[in-house]
Amino acid sequence: MPKRQRGLTALLVVVVAALVSACTASVEPAGPPPTSAPSPSLPSTGSAASSTPITWPIQPTTSVPPAPPPTTRATTTATTPAAPPTPRTNPPATHVTPRGTAITTPEGFWWGVDSTQPISAATIANVRGWYLGATPQLWGRYLGGHFAATRAELAYARSQHIYVYLIVADKNCSACAGGDVCGNDTTAAQAQTDALAALSAAAALAVPRGATLWKDIEQVGACRGEPTGTYLVAWYQTLKNSGYGTGFYGNTHRQDFDFPRAYCAALPIDAGFARDVVMIANEDEPQIAAPRNTIGPHNAPKWGPKVPSCSRPEATKIWQYGESRSNDNATDVDLARPDTPGLLAPDGTVT
Repeated sequence: MPKRQRGLTALLVVVVAALVSACTASVEPAGPPPTSAPSPSLPSTGSAASSTPITWPIQPTTSVPPAPPPTTRATTTATTPAAPPTPRTNPPATHVTPRGTAITTPEGFWWGVDSTQPISAATIANVRGWYLGATPQLWGRYLGGHFAATRAELAYARSQHIYVYLIVADKNCSACAGGDVCGNDTTAAQAQTDALAALSAAAALAVPRGATLWKDIEQVGACRGEPTGTYLVAWYQTLKNSGYGTGFYGNTHRQDFDFPRAYCAALPIDAGFARDVVMIANEDEPQIAAPRNTIGPHNAPKWGPKVPSCSRPEATKIWQYGESRSNDNATDVDLARPDTPGLLAPDGTVT
């Protein structure tokens, strides 16, 4: 090695030795460590102390174990008792009949009558004397108008264990006052007026909420185009939020009759119409003008009402299968499904 290089090397050795000595002196402790505030208690990671500084709050890392699953309540823990069920507004029609045994046909349909005359001891005797001794399970009577039922009459029906359905008379009429009366079953305004009058009559009679009000729709020969779908829907919509149900009593002897045409026209106007509206069919009448002591619940025909082709089969609840043509018989004769809604029951409820 040349002399000059040897001199430079010696100089570098001296400088390095001085730097090492200075660094060693700077890391020696000058006294006891200063006292500091205690650090927050940190969760253990399950590993030895690390040279990596820990910052607060701890940031999630892959080394942190997952949180434990939520604690499951022990099965022995006492539970809060369930709230009692909300009472039904409309008890099912199959609730216990107060008299114990329903008057039914061989198929299991309820047997009954309807009339313009009030329910009384005399009219019950008339029914028994005409229909092979049978007492009706249900009886159709009028709400308001010339043939209106009274509170006393309904109380008497309850005492005789008879269910009652309420019919609202049609203002259209065949051969009334010397001719057909037409023009009353057309507009929404007419329907609203008629429905509100029915609600007023129901209130005056103290009819419980949940009862069905059955609007009579007569097939009057001169009244073509009545009712309209507009009329039926407006009647339904007026009653919809009143607490009372909507029923229609109509004639579907043929599908081109006015009632089935109006019913089918009403379906697309209000989606609730098909779901909520029930019907009484007054055709066909295989036992019309039957003589005394020839018909009754035990020889009633099989269920076979004529209904609108667009309707659900179960929407028709009552079928008037016979009609009186004798002055000695005050009633027409009916069959009813046991699930018919809105009948006034003998125990004061509605079906």
